[in-house]
Amino acid sequence: MARIQKRETATGTTYVVKYRAPDGTDRTKGGFGTKRKAEAYATKIENGKLVGIEYDPKSGEIPFRDAAALWLESRHDLKTRTMAGYREMLAPAALRRGAMAKLGIDAVFGGYPVNTITREHVSAWVARLTKAGKKPSTVRHHYYVVKQVLDQAVQDRRIAFNPADAVKLPSEHSARGNDPAGVVDDPSKFLTPAQVAALVAALPWPFNVYVHLAAWSGLRAGELCGLVIADVELPAKTLNPNSPAKPGKLRVERTLIRDGDNLTYSTPKTRGSRRTVPLTADTVELLRDYLAEHPRADEPQAPLFPGMRLTSIKPTGKAHVEPGTAKDSAGESGTDPDSPEMPQNWRTVANRQAKTLAALTVAEAQSRLVLDWTTQLRHLTFYKAVFRPAVLRANAMFPQAKLDAGLVFHSLRHSYVSLCVAAGIKPLDISRYVGHSKVTTTLNIYAHLFEDDHTSDMAALGAMSTPTAPAGDSVGNVVPLRG
Repeated sequence: MARIQKRETATGTTYVVKYRAPDGTDRTKGGFGTKRKAEAYATKIENGKLVGIEYDPKSGEIPFRDAAALWLESRHDLKTRTMAGYREMLAPAALRRGAMAKLGIDAVFGGYPVNTITREHVSAWVARLTKAGKKPSTVRHHYYVVKQVLDQAVQDRRIAFNPADAVKLPSEHSARGNDPAGVVDDPSKFLTPAQVAALVAALPWPFNVYVHLAAWSGLRAGELCGLVIADVELPAKTLNPNSPAKPGKLRVERTLIRDGDNLTYSTPKTRGSRRTVPLTADTVELLRDYLAEHPRADEPQAPLFPGMRLTSIKPTGKAHVEPGTAKDSAGESGTDPDSPEMPQNWRTVANRQAKTLAALTVAEAQSRLVLDWTTQLRHLTFYKAVFRPAVLRANAMFPQAKLDAGLVFHSLRHSYVSLCVAAGIKPLDISRYVGHSKVTTTLNIYAHLFEDDHTSDMAALGAMSTPTAPAGDSVGNVVPLRG
């Protein structure tokens, strides 16, 4: 049972609580200025024993960042991509960028002992993230990491209960009004075949192939960067000009992720993400030509698309950093453009850089590329240095294309779904092609694409509603049911 002792010091009277920890060792907690505070602490310990929650207040003094490191070290069950994501969210405040430098997990909780964190602290942090404009999904992901660390602290008997419990979180509904979470209904996110062709024509090789493949396969950026030569299956050319061309295939076996400063392969996002995607005849021929030029096409495990950077322009005596050059460390980070890690002024700077590079012709843009076939493509480097300028260049080259100036790469995946729907491909097949775990996911995200046109269905059903008289019968033999 916890005992309280009074101590007289040079600075006055203090009280000490002595108790036995769960491991059987005797512990002392001092520094209480009043007897009431010491009694409250002792009562807290004894009440925990009464309800079967025997914890060690001393061990609860561990800083949150140390508890988080122990929790992360114990998570042997996590996939590589998940572990990398957690490391990034728990990174020291000095390594975070933008708003997350002050609102990140380590910045807010890192130095605090876990037994001093309250529900009010967690709730206020969630509110600050939301007020800062972070997406509900971003807020929830960060919150759940904090909750899991504190759950482990409860299991380790550092604290009696989890202060992150019962914290209200923002929902997609609250952020988007009455629209369901994740619904894609912005027309600018869906490109027509002509718009895709215009964008591809504005890109230097080999990234015109990369973008064409994104739009006509629906692969995610990480999946595209994770492709190797062996993942491409092209049918043999037929000698019969009248036989239909067989579709080629892409095997999605891995995804490329950033783990700290390194790139590494990980398993696909979900079980459904590991899949085989059929390819159109045009895409097959484009890939056939591409592989004929690929310097490592005979190496099955070589990256399908190379790493890249831009050659620097001649110095002008003025400080200037272009995206994708050796000086552009942000461009080499691999962080997703929509990540909360990106600085708040990132889009402004990126747009200014994109306009500068968009003024180059395709041939000039090609001459600035330095390709590295020994390594994988860092998608953000490509996005900033090649894709964004190409969107603006396409509008200049083909004014009728009218591409949205803010077009993002993921819109190519949305475009693929819309093209599949327009082609009459069944929702279940589309779901398999894009790697959704359930067809309901596809239907929910792209609900408005599947229009409720029941004309043919009702015509077929209506034909059945008109009975056909048996042979030999005539209308005159029909007996009315009434009258």
